[in-house]
Amino acid sequence: MEAKWSVFFAVVIMLVLAVNGDDDDSVKPLVKKVKGKKVCMKGWECKTWSVYCCNQTISDYFQAYQFENLFAKRNSPVAHATGFWDYLSFITAAADYQPLGFGTTGGKLSGMKEVAAFLGHVGSKTSCGYGVATGGPLAWGLCYNKELSPSQSYCDDYFKLTYPCAPGASYHGRGALPLYWYVHCFINFHVNQFHNLQQIP
Repeated sequence: MEAKWSVFFAVVIMLVLAVNGDDDDSVKPLVKKVKGKKVCMKGWECKTWSVYCCNQTISDYFQAYQFENLFAKRNSPVAHATGFWDYLSFITAAADYQPLGFGTTGGKLSGMKEVAAFLGHVGSKTSCGYGVATGGPLAWGLCYNKELSPSQSYCDDYFKLTYPCAPGASYHGRGALPLYWYVHCFINFHVNQFHNLQQIP
């Protein structure tokens, strides 16, 4: 069921992105050759030399008004993360990954598909809309930024010697793509971040 909503979200987002057309109003990148390869840098959004920065960046084809239209109900009174999710935060976070190829690989259409898939997945995982909700479930993406009322603490004694839980820390799903079990958090985060998970929304 969740996979169906993720795919549906991605299709809707792809259609919204496609409305932007083929106009190329992007900022021209700085270009140089390194070991025979063309690499580029493109201002704040692609601030390290990379082959991917020679392509269009996410803000070239995905604008703030599209984000607002896709996630129009994210700041409604019933949303649990009012004011947390916004276009500027998304595009700023994405800027760290664009030089690595996120949304900048294989041309505009490929980048649009990748961003649509990402936003579709995130929208479905953070939706608080259901079939009878105003606008349907797709209108309610980015409603949550953490797991509410977790059914368990996700701290397992089996791993207590290898990956000990921090005393007093609450291990539950956080963010757009939540990592639930603390072992995943330990493996994916630096140890200091692992023991200070309360600082992660």
